[in-house]
Amino acid sequence: MQLRNRLSIASLATAMVVAASPDVAAAQAGPDSTAADSAARRLRAVRVTETRAAAIVGGASAVVVATDRLRASPAPVLDQVLRDTPFLNIRQNSRGEMEISIRGSDARQAAVMLDGVPLTLGWDHRADPSLVPVTGSEELVIVRGLGSLLGGPNALGGTISISQGSSVAAAGTRQVWGGLGVDDNAAFVASAGASSTVSAGSGVLTMRGGFAARDRDGLSLANAVPDATSRDGLRTNSDLREIDAFASLRWNGARGRAVGMTLTGFDAQRGVPPEEHLAVPRLWRYPYSTRALVALSGSLGLFETPFGYGTLDVSAGYNGGRQKIQSYTSRSYTTVEGEELGDERTLTTRALATHSLPRGAKLSAALTLADVSYTETVSPAPAADYRQVLWSGGAEIDMPVGTATTYSFGAVFDRATTPETGGRGPGQSALDDLGWRAGVVRELSNAWRMHASASQRSRFPALRELYSGALDRFRPNPDLRPEKLLGLEGGATFHGAIGAIPIATVQLTAFRHALDDAVVRITLSNPTQLMRVNRDRIESSGAEVLTGFTFGESLRAVTLSADATVQRIRLIDQTTTGPARHAENNPEVRGTVALGAPMPWSARGLANIRYTGTQYCLNAETGGEMTLAAQGTSDIGLERSFTLSRRGPFRALRALLSLDNVSNVAVYDQCGLPQPGRTLRVMLNVR
Repeated sequence: MQLRNRLSIASLATAMVVAASPDVAAAQAGPDSTAADSAARRLRAVRVTETRAAAIVGGASAVVVATDRLRASPAPVLDQVLRDTPFLNIRQNSRGEMEISIRGSDARQAAVMLDGVPLTLGWDHRADPSLVPVTGSEELVIVRGLGSLLGGPNALGGTISISQGSSVAAAGTRQVWGGLGVDDNAAFVASAGASSTVSAGSGVLTMRGGFAARDRDGLSLANAVPDATSRDGLRTNSDLREIDAFASLRWNGARGRAVGMTLTGFDAQRGVPPEEHLAVPRLWRYPYSTRALVALSGSLGLFETPFGYGTLDVSAGYNGGRQKIQSYTSRSYTTVEGEELGDERTLTTRALATHSLPRGAKLSAALTLADVSYTETVSPAPAADYRQVLWSGGAEIDMPVGTATTYSFGAVFDRATTPETGGRGPGQSALDDLGWRAGVVRELSNAWRMHASASQRSRFPALRELYSGALDRFRPNPDLRPEKLLGLEGGATFHGAIGAIPIATVQLTAFRHALDDAVVRITLSNPTQLMRVNRDRIESSGAEVLTGFTFGESLRAVTLSADATVQRIRLIDQTTTGPARHAENNPEVRGTVALGAPMPWSARGLANIRYTGTQYCLNAETGGEMTLAAQGTSDIGLERSFTLSRRGPFRALRALLSLDNVSNVAVYDQCGLPQPGRTLRVMLNVR
């Protein structure tokens, strides 16, 4: 069966005609469900390639990703998108989850938001991007620093904002889309959706909806990866079955008035690949993992007051999920030795107001409240209930000076309490802290833009960090303190012509982060367990460069883009006088070079090379440090677009044939957890 599937896919690939990609288009930041959000309004983007743009948000550097041109999948999930985004380190952990690291940060320091609802406030204060579908989303705005204080608590190391169903089209506009993807391992993904805009009173009503399904037996095993129980060249226990769907309804009226609702959810079952460097790795599966999200939003639009003009936006969200973890006695995954059930419910509300000030300045203020509830059942013990309440209130001022310079200043007060602790001792004392930020953007000319920012903010420990035993692998520590991050950055962006190159973009950013009371895991003995403690000061400094060049015009253009991150990360144990240690799972050098070139028969060739530098990790069984050598991988592809109809439901077909990890090298996310090996993919998208 496996051989027949591979041959049928290869036959389809041979018969497929690949095509040229469309014109390179400038990426624009569309309004989202919090249209008056100060960060969104300060977004300034310039194009780099047809899928992403360099941007600045409140003095912090950012990237805007146009999701309708992605080549990762016809129905991508968030981690697939982020792996192709500059400067982000996406890695799989031992629980089978994907983690996001920005400038050496921990996954819990980056906020992920969908139509204004934070996905990272919950039991663990982080979202697994491999289970966050972006089917139907319109764009992603990825801020690498702290571009605003008004996005809610625990957002200090970067923000990933996903907009879904937010754009405003003319009444009578209709669109239908679909996608299909397969690979040589018989993995399958399909998606379909539609949108329609009609007149409704004094405004327009936009309706969008769609679904996606994914099915794979496993991920390809790269060369030299040890896996004694692999089958048919697939990694042990790396299968996935998932479906997701979304629907959005939004009314837009005059002067920015709007009311909107977004519903999205997924249902997945999956395996957790074992860590191959450990004698006793996690042998886990998730028989089910489900999540549903509802986001409601409304805006009064622009209104006049005795002192000028203002806006008021309000939003509310429900983010609920259930999952079961099963642990097994052996790598055959036939005998269950333990189960853990989790039921998570997070309610968030947010109010954002803005008001004009003299000389073109603007005041923005926001209040965000999040109530997290979690029920944990570890068989045969009875269910334990946990609860955490977080809230954040802040204000920012944007102040233009002349026509070329804008300053921004802000302050925020954050607070967290844990009124329910699952019976594991008294609730933690209330934690609170003040944060601040300042930024400046200066337009030197039409081509040159300078920016700089400084910020300081705290992150409160998650319920899981404080109280979870993770099927007896961790010892709880309810005495964890908040982490505090001081971030500095400055940079320049150029967009224009360089000699014979008509379109060129270069963004260079230097940064320095200092994190105090960093939460790290240590290994305990008798019995052997892990525990999280406040111990380290993490200092990271470095530079990021993003470039994009376009040679020629229209469909026959050659595009060349490159990005690189070079950083130095020091871990200083604040409890001892010992030397600094290496950062765990954080390579200090990463980079990508991508080329797009016209080919015969209106096709377009694609190629990229990714480099991951040396990285280090701690062996959970011995506590010793392990080294992963630097490694590079490359992908190639062919693409073509066809015009189908000018009036029918489907106007164009885009086809892609790609070979990922051409040399089949082993590139590790962290010790014992390699990325997929060589994979042949075919993708078709119609719109």
